[in-house]
Amino acid sequence: MRSTIARANFLSVVLIGALALALGWLAAQSERPLASPPFALHVALGVLAGALLIAQIALRLAVPPPALPARWSKGRRVAAAFCEFLVYLSLALLVATGALWGYFGGAPLDVFGHPLPVSPAADPRLSDILGAAWTRPLGLVGTTASEALLAAHRLLAYAFAGATILYFALGGFSRFSPAPTPPESAKLAPVLIERSPTAGLSARLRLFGWLQFWPQLAIALASAVLLQFSTSGRAFSPSQSGYGDAIYWSLFAFLLLCAATALAFFYTRAAPSVAQADYLGVHKVTAFWFLTLGLAIGLIGVIVSFIGLSLSVSLLVAKTVSQPPGIAITDPNKIIRALDVFVLLVNFALLLAHFIGVGIAAFLTSEATRARFRFTIAEPPEESRA
Repeated sequence: MRSTIARANFLSVVLIGALALALGWLAAQSERPLASPPFALHVALGVLAGALLIAQIALRLAVPPPALPARWSKGRRVAAAFCEFLVYLSLALLVATGALWGYFGGAPLDVFGHPLPVSPAADPRLSDILGAAWTRPLGLVGTTASEALLAAHRLLAYAFAGATILYFALGGFSRFSPAPTPPESAKLAPVLIERSPTAGLSARLRLFGWLQFWPQLAIALASAVLLQFSTSGRAFSPSQSGYGDAIYWSLFAFLLLCAATALAFFYTRAAPSVAQADYLGVHKVTAFWFLTLGLAIGLIGVIVSFIGLSLSVSLLVAKTVSQPPGIAITDPNKIIRALDVFVLLVNFALLLAHFIGVGIAAFLTSEATRARFRFTIAEPPEESRA
């Protein structure tokens, strides 16, 4: 029971932390970041993630999680353990640097209506707090405390996102769901695996997992580059703001694509466990949770990226219609810019990537349903086994 609570709390920490990062990015793109609603939610969720992180650390100490699978290579186990440690460390430092930034910078931070304390000094220099001996070697003598903390906060955000993606891609979360015990007789193992209802599904998981992983990874990398260009100064559509801007929806679709890519890699890692003859017997309820999650992420990604694509197309159409032929355009809001096209390409690519994920997840879910049905038919009733 406590292990289930620890698993649910860990997922809550990761999801709330990821949502806080997305809201912080949205707030940074607005004209008045500190006064925007995403910033208020960013602060509140950051504090909530910090509280859940403390609870998660306490749970880890009280109920140590299962060890990483012994069948993994030593390098993979070390990488997964390091990524998990980095998730905890980066999130803790994120909360700390954010709170200190608000304290020294004098930012009006509220957590669900309750203001956070503010330093009486007006944004002191970092050298006044730490001393010149610490700041001079780093070239931070003239840097204020809020500037240094904000820069560290942004770097830690990248560290948290990268560590989380790598942790799930390596299959680290599977430590909460131990692999089924092997058959009693090692000699019968090949026969049992061959006759297992999930033997064919295991091969398809590995094949289609790679078929989903590589295209989605390529699209995610290309989308990250285009998003970087599109969000520089938000010059692509000055007249747009809020959730009517396609770039906001493309960001959410991109985050979902990162999660779907990591989950596709997990398909390939879960294939050996699924091939075990008694896999469905041990994991009766949660046998194919990752397929259900992949289908949900893909469907949400399709909807979000389609909204972003529709907004991009409508913006280009509106600008095209507003341009009379033969007349010079002086209004910058009516000029079609290259960055408008970048946003359109990003949303189209994300929509294609999520379509791939939905199709593969739906096919694998159908195969998993068939395997479960064959297992149910082949499983003897409890009376006969008694």
